[in-house]
Amino acid sequence: MFSAADRDLAELAAKQHSIFTRADARKAGLKHRQIDHRVASFWICVHEGVYRMPGSPETWKGSLLAACRAASPPAGISHRSGGALYEFPGGRLELVELTCKRWRRAKSQGLVVHEQIRIDERDITEVDGIPVMRPELVVLQLAGLRPFPRYVEAVIQAARRKRLITLESTREMFARHARRGVRGVQVMRTVLDEWDPSRRPTESEMETLLLQTLADGGWPRAVPQYEIFDRDGVFVARVDAALPDLRIAIEYDSIQEHSDEFQLADDARRRNRIVAAGWRVLSARNRDLRSGGNELLDAVAATVSAA
Repeated sequence: MFSAADRDLAELAAKQHSIFTRADARKAGLKHRQIDHRVASFWICVHEGVYRMPGSPETWKGSLLAACRAASPPAGISHRSGGALYEFPGGRLELVELTCKRWRRAKSQGLVVHEQIRIDERDITEVDGIPVMRPELVVLQLAGLRPFPRYVEAVIQAARRKRLITLESTREMFARHARRGVRGVQVMRTVLDEWDPSRRPTESEMETLLLQTLADGGWPRAVPQYEIFDRDGVFVARVDAALPDLRIAIEYDSIQEHSDEFQLADDARRRNRIVAAGWRVLSARNRDLRSGGNELLDAVAATVSAA
């Protein structure tokens, strides 16, 4: 027979991705003997002292919260799991990855624990009720896993689009955590040195990749989301990127984005208006950009030569 304390605990667990601890049970009013009976009978043990309500589904977010509750505080979700919570490139949903000062329990399959003595409460925030490392620190952690400037820049742009970080907040985190032996420090320093706060963040991961491809090909001054006007000053279109001095507009391949015949017709009319305004239009294909962008860069070079 369920008591009022059981109902209170169930209501609390429902707000916590079905996860609760022995401390939660005691606060709800259950006695030690009652808790031991429920542990032995029907509560689902996720970690030592951390449980899930019977009948509730096992979820990724529940697993994240359970790991945090099992760790010695301060603790928070980090690295690839943190990236997934923030929806950063490189985030992974199949992992439970966290950072804490000390992990004293047996590790379970799919759980990745990073012990770090330098973290404190300043480094932890919450996403959907789950303790997670602040986005600036997650960027550094992801940089340690994939120390490539283009990838780290893509993560930073994603964080900026969501208004999660600024140059100042990222530099403050970097000053506290960057030291010899910390993975990702060198590539993070390079990207921070190249961060231009006067340029607004890109609007998508593909836009970031497009600008990186053009910069690598010798066109670092490409302007994203450029507005084109005709000779009378009438607005014509906003293109994905442009080389304004050369009057070259670059658009993602609309065939990849749209299959509807009416949308394709609209795209064609839009492209014609851009050409009529005196611009040349090039297409950037997803597959080409992800394989180095040689096709696009060759087209830019050919267009410049023809001009």
